[in-house]
This record gives sequence, structure tokens and C-alpha cells, in this order.
Amino acid sequence: MVSALALLGLVIAIWCFADAARRVQALTALSIGSLAAVLTMAVHFVQLTAVRQLWRAGRFDDYRLVWPSPLFAVEYFVWDILVGLTMVSAGFALAGGPAAVHARRALLIGGVLCLVGTAGPLSGRMLVQNVAVLGYAVVFPIAGVLTGRVFRATVPSSSAAA
Repeated sequence: MVSALALLGLVIAIWCFADAARRVQALTALSIGSLAAVLTMAVHFVQLTAVRQLWRAGRFDDYRLVWPSPLFAVEYFVWDILVGLTMVSAGFALAGGPAAVHARRALLIGGVLCLVGTAGPLSGRMLVQNVAVLGYAVVFPIAGVLTGRVFRATVPSSSAAA
């Protein structure tokens, strides 16, 4: 849930700092990222409340998120597809000129890794899904730090402030 909020914070910041030429990409990242955050928080809320209660009542053998399951399928959809699309959109939306090159690259690479990881659940070879984990668990935090550096060196555009 904390990762979802971090993603949401990043795309809000990118949207705030986006110049007029990158506003559509920033809005795309904000929209998809918001949907991703809401869906993953909903899955975890259901998992932590209703599913555990049903497990305690003996209605489920196990309360954990295990594959294959509908809740885990939603999680893979969120973290592989939606987060991947969010990172790619954010990469194209990030303003900041030459100073933002590394942050943009990290966002694009992380997003593509997430999207490639979708092949795991689709093919049933779950080891391939670890490519997505590399994208959102390793590359995304690096991209966040690099993007933060861009923000510290950039003043929000007048169109974002209006």
C-alpha cells in the first residue's frame, strides 16, 4: 500500500511539474497511476479485512495472496500493466531538459520491464513475472530518486500553477 502511495505521489508531482507540451502524457500517467493505486489498495484492503475473516471462519484454506487467484490476478494487472503504463507515460511526461535524461530513462526502462513481466501470468511461467518485479521494486525507486533530483532543480511551469 505504501508503494501505491509513492507511485501516486510521483505521478502527481510529475503532473504538477509538466510543461504545456507534456501535459497530455502527464495526465495519462496521473490517470493510470491513480487507477493503479486505487485498485491495489482495494485488493489489500479486501485481503486484510474480509478474506482474513472468512479464513478465520473456516471458509478458506489460506488467506494469503497465492497464484492463481482472482485477487492476485488483479494485483498482476495493476503492477505489471498499469504501473508499467504509468511509468512509460511518466517517462514521456517528465520535463527538465538534459537534467532529466536519466530519470526519464529509468522510468521508461522500469515501465517496459513491468510490461514484459506480464508474460509470466499470461503464459503460466511465473518466473518470467520477476522481470516486472525488477521494474517496480528496483528500477522504480531509482527512478523516483532521480526524478526527485530533477524536481529540486526545476521550478514548476506557469501553466501547472494556474
